[in-house]
Amino acid sequence: MMKRFLIPLLLIPAVLWGCLRGSVSDPERAAEDAASLTLRLLPPEGVAVPLEEVRIRIQNKARSYTYSLHADASGRAEVRLQSGKYDILASTVIPQGHISVVGSAAEFLLTREGIIGEDGKAAPSEVEIPLSASVPGELVFREIYYHGSVTLEGAAYTKDRYLEIYNNTGAGGKTLYLDSLCVAALYPANSTTGSNAWAGRDTVAIFQMFWMFPGDGKTYPLAPGESVVVAAHAAVDHRGRCTSALELNRAHFGCYDEQLPMHEIAAGVTPMVMYMTGQGTAWALSIHSPAVVLFRPSMGVKKYMEDAATWERYAPGETSGTRYRHIAASWILDGVDCADSPSASIKRIPASADASYVTMRSAHYSGKCITRVLEETVDGIDFYRDTNNSSEDFLPDQIPSPRLKK
Repeated sequence: MMKRFLIPLLLIPAVLWGCLRGSVSDPERAAEDAASLTLRLLPPEGVAVPLEEVRIRIQNKARSYTYSLHADASGRAEVRLQSGKYDILASTVIPQGHISVVGSAAEFLLTREGIIGEDGKAAPSEVEIPLSASVPGELVFREIYYHGSVTLEGAAYTKDRYLEIYNNTGAGGKTLYLDSLCVAALYPANSTTGSNAWAGRDTVAIFQMFWMFPGDGKTYPLAPGESVVVAAHAAVDHRGRCTSALELNRAHFGCYDEQLPMHEIAAGVTPMVMYMTGQGTAWALSIHSPAVVLFRPSMGVKKYMEDAATWERYAPGETSGTRYRHIAASWILDGVDCADSPSASIKRIPASADASYVTMRSAHYSGKCITRVLEETVDGIDFYRDTNNSSEDFLPDQIPSPRLKK
């Protein structure tokens, strides 16, 4: 995740344009059903952002339409759309310093009468999009392999999945320490769930459990350009088991605890520390569309776990059922929202960590992963793109290439 900050930027002359990707099979019906929408970009407080350079992407959630346009210098844009459900992503990148500006608007229903609220009533067709400016994060996911593969006999196989975490401070950067860094998948477990009760809030819910890197604060250093691989289920050699043939016995860490009967770990792999959150007894990393985050509680993991009164509660609007462990959005160091398709996805990670999502096109159990885009290599050290926009930051459907121990 990129760090947010304040910086003065020069404004340039405004440009207003738009385009539509996709096709409309019935133009007359589409014209009759067209609705007007006004957009207003809200720059971060104290930051001069060239609003006319911010690309606004409007995604039709039911069809394969993506509308792309730019606002004027005041941040205002108007467009006519076919009635339907939409979400919005706004983004731009300032080359000097790899500065990113992002913002998003949650899913909404647009009609000719206006935007339909939760009460079923129409409100004015205006959407405000708050923007945030940030610089690349220091610790990021370089690669996430969650789709799984198949056994040598052709059956579905999911025990070969992993996460790779990278020190992205670049040439001349600093050594970071993994000690007490945490990894979690967020609830809802899949992006295809009908809705997210935590949307728009400053906390997010953990799904089932999270894992912490062990150490006393200086035990596990990570130099610039180095990464560690965390085996999500079985830190063993998978070459004789499945088509991915991943040698995760050479992973640096493994999500392993004796309480989890399906997990395995080879000698020489360091086990992560497991923290149950009361929803189950499995580390359920979705094969379809997980939302994965790196985080550190500001008060430390021990005090965070002791304070259940503050950080464990029912879903918003509920007074019974499952109680979920929450983390503050501000604790997230990096996050990646994954989806099977743009038309069947909900956001779980706040825009401050990931304003969009990366979409896999390959089939489940295809043995493919997502890999972060390489920006440049200086003095032999790679620097990866991190704009808080995973649709731009990651390449989907890649062959896994984890940087394992020698």
